[in-house]
Amino acid sequence: MVSVKDVVDAQAHVGTLKSEAHPKTKKCWAEVAKWVVVINPQSILNQIESSKNKIQKARAEWKSILVVCEKKMYATELEKLGEKYKFSYLNTKVPAWFLTNFGTLQKRIESMNSMSLFMETESFFNLTKKEQLVYKRKLARVLKIYWWVKNLSAKPDLIVIVDAQMMRGLVNELEKQTNMDSILIVWTNFSRWLAEDGIIVTNIVSHKSLDFILNSILS
Repeated sequence: MVSVKDVVDAQAHVGTLKSEAHPKTKKCWAEVAKWVVVINPQSILNQIESSKNKIQKARAEWKSILVVCEKKMYATELEKLGEKYKFSYLNTKVPAWFLTNFGTLQKRIESMNSMSLFMETESFFNLTKKEQLVYKRKLARVLKIYWWVKNLSAKPDLIVIVDAQMMRGLVNELEKQTNMDSILIVWTNFSRWLAEDGIIVTNIVSHKSLDFILNSILS
């Protein structure tokens, strides 16, 4: 059970400069100190609890969860979290129109999986070394992006987006989807607003803070 002290220790309550903050996040502010927005730790706790409940409900109903985070500083940790808590994730550049053209993504995933299986067969080992190298290089390029969503056979039921302001293109796609739930993790510069159980306004530029938030809601 996380506490206000945990939020403060993780520096999750540190917002943007007031000049960069968006008024729609003001309900989450505690104060402005030295031109920096201080997010109300209790607000963060409430949003963590709501998001955690949403994720636990999705798991109980065997729904698919996808976490999307393009932040290089957290790529390795997200990979570890995905393996630990068993969810799909994208920790590199998200393909354009990822949700809208999900059928295209599915074909690439199927192709990747088929190629992986082929490279374990006798037919592959009967190829010349040069031909094998071509396959290996091609697979490596695809794996870099799609390996972590290899188990997605359909659009995710719940998508968690880290830094939704930066990834507003994906958020625009998300708004057009039906039967897809979401959690947006944002900073105080976020220019939109969602229901309390669909957003966490917190410090997303600190590795320590982001690690605290994601572990809190995904564990």
